[in-house]
Amino acid sequence: MSTEKPDYYEVLGVPRNASKEEIKQAYRRLALKYHPDRNKSPDAEEKFKLISEAYAVLSDDEKRKIYDMYGHAGLEGKYTKEDIFRHAKVDIDEILRDIGFGFDIDRIFERFFGSSFDPFRFFSERDRGGGRDVTVSVDITLEDVLKGKNIEVEVPSIVTCNVCKGSGAMPNSRIRVCSICNGTGQVKRVIEQSRFSTFVSIEPCNACNGKGNIIDKPCNACNGSGRVRRFRRVSVSIPQGIEDNTVLRIPYEGEYDHGYKGDLYVNVRVKEHPLFKRSNSNIIYEAKVPFTKLILGGEIRVPLLDGGYYTLTIPKGTQPDTIFTIKGKGLPKHGYTRERGDQLVKIAVSIPKYINEKQRRLLEEFEREMRDYEY
Repeated sequence: MSTEKPDYYEVLGVPRNASKEEIKQAYRRLALKYHPDRNKSPDAEEKFKLISEAYAVLSDDEKRKIYDMYGHAGLEGKYTKEDIFRHAKVDIDEILRDIGFGFDIDRIFERFFGSSFDPFRFFSERDRGGGRDVTVSVDITLEDVLKGKNIEVEVPSIVTCNVCKGSGAMPNSRIRVCSICNGTGQVKRVIEQSRFSTFVSIEPCNACNGKGNIIDKPCNACNGSGRVRRFRRVSVSIPQGIEDNTVLRIPYEGEYDHGYKGDLYVNVRVKEHPLFKRSNSNIIYEAKVPFTKLILGGEIRVPLLDGGYYTLTIPKGTQPDTIFTIKGKGLPKHGYTRERGDQLVKIAVSIPKYINEKQRRLLEEFEREMRDYEY
């Protein structure tokens, strides 16, 4: 069985330039047909799940743009399943109610993804604090753009110190409650007092640095903080056809701290290629051809990005800056591996720096022969 995910537009049966209203109407029609409470066929639930996923992506401007550019690979490198449905959850709920399935959406999401699935979990974790977002940059080659690539990046995490077990103190060191703040880590200071009111400032305790306790011998491994920074390796999938300076968001793969993770942002930079220049999904190769071959015609070997050579026929009288097209030898279009751009071959004249006496005489004779020629 093929594991390749179907095209979302084909799933909903709409053209790629479909409006939001057309996409919504297509989803309504298919949801009514495949809702598992109405359609009892064995594959109805899977079809309903797929059309809901397709609608969640195509009804969101940002996700639809990424999908149009890079296909499924672009979404998988940027969004979790919760992210995919977060924007569309309310909209899908409204559509299901409208076609007669009541307050059904929470049960549907739990049925598909398990009781832990919560499209709004992202916001509650952010409110509770925790790990920070991390941004890293990676450099890839034009060959990587052609084929796609899995890379590993190092991401920092804050973990409990294994020497002091999080206490901040060396083993067998005494930890005393701060006598200045009585263990609260804060001190109060009256900054203004009048007959009717008192203004009090609450500040971190200077004696214990706001910790509430004083350690006789702070841990050498973590400098008394109880936590240390470690690095872990995260695998990132670079989609085919990716543009230079594209930023991929990997949810919940950022810094880990207090049980929560930030997001990882990967800035993908495409290095210059020694032979090819990029123009969207096309690549350009400048072929330096001897002027004699441009006059007489002949064949040249052109290197290809995916390896090997292409034999290109140069017609007689070919002019400099002429561009030949090698179909389908460029970069993937919008992340679809079966459709590629072209390789453009721009002709440049190769002029020898040095010639011998015989060659000079022949060129002078040729020049005399061409004096009356009309260009």
